[in-house]
Amino acid sequence: MKVDILEPSGCCAGVNRAILMAINARKENPSLPIYVLGMLVHNESVISNLDELNIVTLKNDSLYDALNNINDGVVIFTAHGHDENLDKIAKEKGLIIYDTTCGFVKYNHNLIKDALNNGHQVIFIGKLGHPETEASLSISKDVLLYDINSGIDYDKITDSSPIVICQTTLSIFEVEEIKNDILNHLKDAKITQSICSATTDRQTALKEINQSSDLIIIVGSKMSSNSSKLFDIARKLYPTKTIIQIKTVNELVNSNLSSYKFATIVGGASTPSDILLKIKEYLESI
Repeated sequence: MKVDILEPSGCCAGVNRAILMAINARKENPSLPIYVLGMLVHNESVISNLDELNIVTLKNDSLYDALNNINDGVVIFTAHGHDENLDKIAKEKGLIIYDTTCGFVKYNHNLIKDALNNGHQVIFIGKLGHPETEASLSISKDVLLYDINSGIDYDKITDSSPIVICQTTLSIFEVEEIKNDILNHLKDAKITQSICSATTDRQTALKEINQSSDLIIIVGSKMSSNSSKLFDIARKLYPTKTIIQIKTVNELVNSNLSSYKFATIVGGASTPSDILLKIKEYLESI
C-alpha cells in the first residue's frame, strides 16, 4: 500500500511545550509527588508516558475537588487553560506550580479580559464541558457560551457589539456558520480570529489530499477536539472515501485493509509523530 502522512504533522508547539514542561517538572522534583489537573493534552499515549514518570493525571470532573485532595508536591495545569482561582488555592497550599497553558489559549484569555475592561460582553464559541471552554467562561459572568451543539440564548446579550472569540480547536468551517448566525442577530458584533494556526493549517491541508487516496486515517483521541474536527471535515470533503479515526496502530492490526491502494494519514495537533510513523510502517507492509 502506498502511504502519505499529510503535513503539517506531529504535535503542535503548544502540546510539545506542555509535554516538555511536565518532563522537566519530574527532573526538577525527582522525589516529590506530581499531579496534573485533568489531561495534560488530549492524547492517551502522552498520558501513558506521564504515568511511567509517576506523574499522576487527576481526571475528576471538578478541578477544585482534585486540587483540594492535593496536600503537597507539584501541580501541573493543563495546556487547555484553567480558572485563575485555582492558582490562588495552589499557592495557599504551598504547592509547586507548572502552568502549561497553550500560548494561543492565553492570547484568547487576554482578548477576553481586554473586551471586558472596555465594557463589552464576550460571546465564546465552544463546546460545553471542554476544559478550554470552561477556563474561558470562568473569567467572568459576562463571557457567554455559544455552544456548538445547542447555540446561545440571545436574550442574555445586552451589548450591541459583543466580542466573539472561539475555542482554539474548532472547525473553521463550522465556526463560519456560527459567526454568520451571530451577525444575523447582532450586526455590530466584533469577530476575532481566535482558532489557532495549528488547527487551521491541518484543516486547510485536508483539502489537498491526493485524490488517488482511497483510505484516510485520522490519528488522534476522540477526546481531542482538533482531531475529531479533522474527522468531521474529512467526511464532508470526501464522502466517497473510507475515513476512520484511530489512536494507535493497534486499532488497525485486526482490520482487513488489503483492498486499499493508497492511504493518507492525518495527525491531530496532539498526536506525536512516532505514532504516525508506526502506522505508516504497518500500512506499507500490507
